Amino acid sequence: MPGTTTSVVVVRPQRMETWEFPLPDVGSRDLLLQVEMVGICGSEPKKYMGTSVWNPPYPVILGHEMVGFVQEIGVEATRRYQVAVGDRIVVEPYLSCGWCEFCSTGHYQLCVNRRVYGTSDSCTTPPHLFGGYGRHLFVSWGSKVHKIRPDVPPEAAHLASVIGNGIRWVRTKGQVQFLESVVIVGPGAQGLASVISAVESGAEPIVAVGLAKDRKRLALAAEFGAHHTLVADEVDVVEAVRDITSGKMASVVVECTGTAPGMNLALDLARPLGRVSLPGLPHAGQQVPLLMEKVVLKELTLRGALGQVAEVADAVKLINSRRYPVEKITTHVFPLEEAEKGMKLFMSGDPDCIRVALRP
Repeated sequence: MPGTTTSVVVVRPQRMETWEFPLPDVGSRDLLLQVEMVGICGSEPKKYMGTSVWNPPYPVILGHEMVGFVQEIGVEATRRYQVAVGDRIVVEPYLSCGWCEFCSTGHYQLCVNRRVYGTSDSCTTPPHLFGGYGRHLFVSWGSKVHKIRPDVPPEAAHLASVIGNGIRWVRTKGQVQFLESVVIVGPGAQGLASVISAVESGAEPIVAVGLAKDRKRLALAAEFGAHHTLVADEVDVVEAVRDITSGKMASVVVECTGTAPGMNLALDLARPLGRVSLPGLPHAGQQVPLLMEKVVLKELTLRGALGQVAEVADAVKLINSRRYPVEKITTHVFPLEEAEKGMKLFMSGDPDCIRVALRP
């Protein structure tokens, strides 16, 4: 296909530039997406800084939380994805081989041949457009896509993977049951998604825990359905949860901060035989001390939680239903060309900033 497009490239850690690329030819198995909006994932500031456990090969186009329109699609891709030119879709972050032991058991986020949009491939390698921080994304064979209703705001639609994370961490990893208690530590985008998942699962009570600076986020958690919100700077969270649960403590704890205090608090909040989901990721190489006697004496189950897989399909259904105003998680939108400004705001710790998105 003739013509060119532009993307924002992390040339090296802490430096972004806008580059021009040729639009690729679209083969039988390919899809070209016109990006409508892309979110700045919570993992991407570390990739921007060069401190991630999963640093990409620079120069790279970041971005794996995108929504857009099918601009061109090949014959085999049409059959596989069941979409057509003009359809509005989200693209899952992971590309998988489909035949390794992890793919064959449904764990394609651990595929031995895994590629991840915005992470795996340098933009120096054709077809170049392997990240969402651009006007176009080249959707490669092995991707998974889902249709989004045209009336869903892009500020909500691009969050399909985020909502999928919440579903995975509460339902799949936490194995929450009806009327079980759930505590979410850290009310960022992922924590808020976990609140929604807990509500959808029929959990009760649902408690969201944050800091004084998180009041806006905690208010949104309550709007989404959390029964209680706790400010850790002002109350004894352990005693408050003990009171809320009539002494039983939480059946499921989702720890989203990735910090030592947050992880140890999660162990304190879990009841005997409780399940703790640990999606929060520290800096590369950082060791987090945990008081293991809490794990042993309460026979807790700790589960690492990398990211969503099949849960994205359920997340899309939830977003399409419009039962929750998930677009409120996206508090700031920047033009694509101001991606670095958006990244720096996201990294600033501004309490009014929950999620930043870019609009080409």
